[in-house]
This record gives sequence, structure tokens and C-alpha cells, in this order.
Amino acid sequence: MTEKIRNLIKKYEVKGDFTHAEVSDAVIAAAEQTLNVKLPQQYIAFLKEFGHGGIGGIDTLGVGLTGRMIFLETTLEYRRYGLPQSFVVIENCDEWLYCIDCSSYKVVSWEDGYAEDEYGSFDDYLAERINEAAENI
Repeated sequence: MTEKIRNLIKKYEVKGDFTHAEVSDAVIAAAEQTLNVKLPQQYIAFLKEFGHGGIGGIDTLGVGLTGRMIFLETTLEYRRYGLPQSFVVIENCDEWLYCIDCSSYKVVSWEDGYAEDEYGSFDDYLAERINEAAENI
């Protein structure tokens, strides 16, 4: 995760926006094993630093204060509905999901079996979503 993104978050973050949960390498390894994927370092950095949450109603899935792996649970749930095995859900937008495609590390939108590339990386996704939210604050 870039310093630019950290600064964006610090600029707009309100107490309670992120869980700031403690996320260990063991927790990440267990999630990767369960999902049978390798998470990108950008997302791992987000998990370790911010846990779960977002700015202005954007809710990037991660790890809750109690250690609940929200991204893991959500991904497993949507796999029952045809979510590809290489996808990890990072945001539920009701009509569609934003997912990391762990085969390319791009962020895609997925809806009813159809995926479309949206962002070249997790950092691109996070920066754009924070900027969009900041415009509405």
C-alpha cells in the first residue's frame, strides 16, 4: 500500500471507520489456504494496517475486531453462487461485488456469473474508492 493511500485514509478517516484489527501472518496464511489463493501484498498490507472498513460508506472487507475474517466468509458464501475460485470478495455493492482476481491481482466487478476488469490493482481500487467517497463527504 502506498504512502499516498495511507495519507488519503488519514485525511478522511473518522474514528470507527476501520477496525484496525491485529492481523497476523498466520491468519493470512490460514485464509489463503482455505480459499486456495495467494493474496496480493497490497491487500495484505491493508488487512494488517486497517483490518476492515472504509471512508464515507465504502466498506472494504477484511478482518473484524474479534478476528472474524469477513472477506473469507463472504467469498465462501458467493462461491456457492458461482463466484470463480480465483476471486476474493473485497466489497459487496448489493447489485455486484468487487473482487480481487488472485490469478492476475486485478480488481474486477462480478455479478451473476459475469466479471469485468475494473482496476489494475488493489491499490488502484482503494485510491479510487476513497476519492469517490471523499467527494461526497
